[in-house]
Amino acid sequence: MSTAPRSIRRGARGGPSRLRLPARLRLTLACLSLCLAMAICGTAARAATGTDSPPGVANGAPGAVEPPHAEVNATSEAVARSVADSVVQTLADSIAARGGQAQDTRQLVLLLHSYEQGMGRVREITDTVERMLAPMTNNIALRVENLDSKRVRSPEYLDAFAAVLALKYAGRTPALILASDDDALDFLAVRHATLFPGVPVLFCGVNHYHDSLKAAIPPLSGVLSTFSPRETVQAMLELHPGTRHVYLVNDHTETGRAVARDARRQLADLPGGVEVHEFPPLPFDDLLSRLATLPQDAAVLLGVYFEDSAGYATTFEDMGERIAGAARVPVHCLVDFNLRGAVVGGKVSGASMQAEAMSRMALRALSGTRVEDMPTQAEGVNRFLYRAPSLERWAISERRLPEGSTVVDRPFSLYRAYRTHLNVLALFMVSLASTIAVLVYMMRRRAASERQLRRLRNLLANTLDSMPSVIVGVSPEGRVTHWNRHAAAATGLDAGEAVGHSLGQVFPRLDRLKPLVFEALEDGQIRDGQRLLHPEGDMVRYEDVTVFPLVANGAQGAVIRVDDVTERERIREMMIQTEKMLTVGGLAAGMAHEINNPLGGILQAVQNMRRRVEAGRPGNEAAAREAGLTLAQVRGYLERREILRMLDDIAASGARAAHIVTNMLDFSRRADGSFAEQDLHRLIENTLELAANDYDLKKLYDFRTLRIVRQYAPMLPEVPCLSTEVEQVLLNLFKNAAQALAAVPPADGAPPTLTIRTERHHDLVAVTVSDNGPGMTPEVRARVFDPFYTTKPPGEGTGLGLSVSYFLITHNHGGSFALHSEPGKGAHFTFTLPLRQR
Repeated sequence: MSTAPRSIRRGARGGPSRLRLPARLRLTLACLSLCLAMAICGTAARAATGTDSPPGVANGAPGAVEPPHAEVNATSEAVARSVADSVVQTLADSIAARGGQAQDTRQLVLLLHSYEQGMGRVREITDTVERMLAPMTNNIALRVENLDSKRVRSPEYLDAFAAVLALKYAGRTPALILASDDDALDFLAVRHATLFPGVPVLFCGVNHYHDSLKAAIPPLSGVLSTFSPRETVQAMLELHPGTRHVYLVNDHTETGRAVARDARRQLADLPGGVEVHEFPPLPFDDLLSRLATLPQDAAVLLGVYFEDSAGYATTFEDMGERIAGAARVPVHCLVDFNLRGAVVGGKVSGASMQAEAMSRMALRALSGTRVEDMPTQAEGVNRFLYRAPSLERWAISERRLPEGSTVVDRPFSLYRAYRTHLNVLALFMVSLASTIAVLVYMMRRRAASERQLRRLRNLLANTLDSMPSVIVGVSPEGRVTHWNRHAAAATGLDAGEAVGHSLGQVFPRLDRLKPLVFEALEDGQIRDGQRLLHPEGDMVRYEDVTVFPLVANGAQGAVIRVDDVTERERIREMMIQTEKMLTVGGLAAGMAHEINNPLGGILQAVQNMRRRVEAGRPGNEAAAREAGLTLAQVRGYLERREILRMLDDIAASGARAAHIVTNMLDFSRRADGSFAEQDLHRLIENTLELAANDYDLKKLYDFRTLRIVRQYAPMLPEVPCLSTEVEQVLLNLFKNAAQALAAVPPADGAPPTLTIRTERHHDLVAVTVSDNGPGMTPEVRARVFDPFYTTKPPGEGTGLGLSVSYFLITHNHGGSFALHSEPGKGAHFTFTLPLRQR
């Protein structure tokens, strides 16, 4: 229990106000605390002259064992200094409170160390916490207190230290307490309820954690100080494959025994028959002698060694360095402060690593997360660290280290230290040399380039004049910049008269192309597919227009190319009509005897048969009576035998045949050139009906033997198109697929299949016609759309089907036509139709 005055304990539980205790009472308590500290110092000094031994070394942190009198003197001075500092701080707080200073709104965090601030471990924890919490940035007031239990830990001292804390934090309770190492946490376990009731506590570096601590400090969590002997030994065996014996080195203090027990448990079943050995309690010199005689197939695992069996102690760092120096075999360690001298490394536990993990938990707690909701962290803190000189000594490549390892203490390298500067300098020198070489080369080529430029200008002018197209260059403002010979012939104006003038003035019929010019300049894309109709006497000439965006020498513009395609258009129309007539001729050969001749007789016969059994006709009644039946009995027999239904089927088949003939006649009619909204799926079905009547008995080719797979996109909008031209394209694709499948059936034995798929892509509708036939070679694919190219024997194909289809889709409808085919994998033709025509 704490011996702090009752009034002080009440103040510690009070609110954050510094004015809760009267100034006079605060001064009185400060004087009493100073007197108490002096009494403690005197008691300690008297005890030193007696038979009492000096306090033991606390577990888990480095320190030095001093002679008894020196330790007592240091203890007395430390206690007096700590209490005096506390009194001064208390007096300052009282004066500040009376002076009416503004209240500090920062979150107060108390960092309580077990040992003095001068220890390397303590300094490392303090620096890490300050770096992680960033008090200035996160509005945190960080206060550091040191229990200094390595030098003095008597009950009187602990009570006095508690009284000092009660005085210092009477007016302002911390929002969070951070405790490092076991002694600080044990101190809080006894006095937390009195000094800081309800204040959450986070810890790090604790070896002897037990559940009773949570009962003493309800809002408690933190980072346990654990060791990783198994991971370290596994890495050791990988780095030193010949190792068959592992020697554990630990002192026999409480912490050393705990580390040894944990190591024995983790190393109980090492692979490959590796044996684990431990040294008995020995004087330090004897231990070094034993280490110097270990066999070559051994390795040493250094745990915690601070004090030998005879009581000799120095520091953890010194002990570890001397142990590694004495051994003639690799020495790996479990704690980062032993990573020095000849020690190789390992998965080590370190003060900064634990402090980082505790600081991350502290930031969460200060942000509102409850400490009791944070589980105690026992894994994931330790890291693999190795020393570069030791790796070089044992010929260990860094590539063999465990993943995520860090190598420290690398020897100084001029290149490594100034690598960025050296690389930049080398790059600069190379760039400078390259620049000089390029400048020399450019100077030598400049004269030749100027001569070549003059020749190129002349060549460009001659090229433009030699082209059979009208070439006109325009600026973004619509003024003429280029004018070739054909443009002059078309307008009667030479280049000197046209350049610099508005396009509408010198070439009126091209003036409506300005929107295309602006579009091409805006997105840098070529605009083509524009068709101009140019009346010339009694005939109309067709002109194709292409607009090319042009950027040269920083000046933007466009080039308009006009091509007279009147003759080509006439030839294509003749080809289209010829192909249609060839197609209709092929269909008519198969339909002549199957539909046209018997169609009228079938429909008339069906009609007469139904009339002969209708009621109300005298002739029907008389014929039935002559047969000894009534007309009702005759109809009943016909209905029971489903003869009347059969007559209906015959009539339906006749109607279907009539529909086929109608489709064929519609298909053969010449297109009028006007676009109309069409149901694409209906066009496909009409074309399938036409294709179903195309067969050749000599070649055993029949379209109706194909399996048709329809993959229609739902809710497909109507498409503006010329229905007869789209049907022509579909019929060409259907016939080609059927003929290919009839010539070479699928190799895998699958039924010949024709797949038709429709899709919508933004403003386009795509139709894909696929088959599982023999496919095409790259040579055939390259020429499949060429006019008059065919793979069929002479007399069986014109080679115009796909060429005409490509023209109808790309030119007449502004769509695209693509083919994907590989030998043995069928053919897939895809054409697109825009949903909005220009």
